[in-house]
This record gives sequence, C-alpha cells and structure tokens, in this order.
Amino acid sequence: MSYFDHPYCSNSALTALGQELGILPDFGGNPEEAYRLGTLFDAVVTEPQKIDLLQLRIIDTDYSFTKEEFENAKSMKKSLEADQFYKIFLLNKPDFQKEVYEKDFQFDGFQLSMRGKLDYFIPGMVADLKSTACTSQKSFEAACGQFGYWRQMWLYCSLTKTERAMIFGVSKSKPHHVFIVKIKKGDPKWIEAEKEINQLAFKYYMMK
Repeated sequence: MSYFDHPYCSNSALTALGQELGILPDFGGNPEEAYRLGTLFDAVVTEPQKIDLLQLRIIDTDYSFTKEEFENAKSMKKSLEADQFYKIFLLNKPDFQKEVYEKDFQFDGFQLSMRGKLDYFIPGMVADLKSTACTSQKSFEAACGQFGYWRQMWLYCSLTKTERAMIFGVSKSKPHHVFIVKIKKGDPKWIEAEKEINQLAFKYYMMK
C-alpha cells in the first residue's frame, strides 16, 4: 500500500475538511495544479529516481509534466543547492521522504490515527520543501500561516517526537530566491498551530 492510499488521516485531509466546512479559507485557483508542480519539485530534489523523462511523468503518481516545467524545477533545485545554509543542512545527511504512521495519535482529549511524509528528517529536527509564488522572505512567512505550513510542521514534529522544524521555500520565478523559516516548540506559531490542528482533527474525529 502506498502512502497516499493509507487510511490514516493526514494534514492534507484536515485542510480539505477545514475548507469544506468553511473553517479554513478556500484560496481559489487550481490547488491540484499547484500540488502537481510542488510534487514535481519535491521529486527533482529528493526523489530523482521517480522522474520518468521518457514519458514525462512522476512514477507512482498520476502526474505528468512538460519539458519546460522540468527545466524550471531543475533551475529551482540549482538555486536551493547553492544556498549556504542548505549546504550545511545536507551535511547532517537527512533521511529523504520519511513516512511516519501513528495509530491512535493523542490529540487534546481524543485519539486519531495519523500519518505524515517528511521531505527531510534528522534526529531532533524535521524539514519541509516548498515551491512558492512568493518573491520575498516576508511574503513567504505570511504564506506559511496562510496555507497551514505551521500546522503541518507541528504534526510532523509530534509524530517524530521532535521540537524543531524548518521550511525551505524556493520561488518558482527566476532568480528562484530561497527562503528559510523555522519553528520550535513554545513559539507563538507553534501554539497557534497546535490549537488549529486540534480543532480540525476533532471535526474529522466526530465525522469518521
């Protein structure tokens, strides 16, 4: 069974439910298209073996891509790998695309089986990779709250019993600026993320 076919709940499922119930905003546009391009970038950076250049598709997914989209993802990867902080991070030899499952994960007063797929994991820290339309550090930090990235990091930290996380954001437009944001247990962002995910998870729990 693949990660995406697994029955445990995920942060993406909570986001979808929150939007369906009107708790979270629906940002419009085409989220599936954004997810396709994000998946392509993730694969180019962390799972290059999943790129099928003959058929222009991502193996084990329903996603295809154009040559131009692939070249842009490679250009984004080049900018990321030129970032000094990212270079230092890779010296820790992180696990890529680590899958984590926890039956009866303990929320505030109830349990729900959860899963997560971490782009990077090193002992004591999780990290995530995002492609973004943002072109400044400030706008990317705002996007992290807007799109529930803090909530995602709270879940991944909780599933791996870690207390620190970071997100690498890479702008989709040239020159592909790299943005780095961090979150740790006790931060206002962490506390707000915990509150939000408990609210969404309880709604999911009551409807299952």
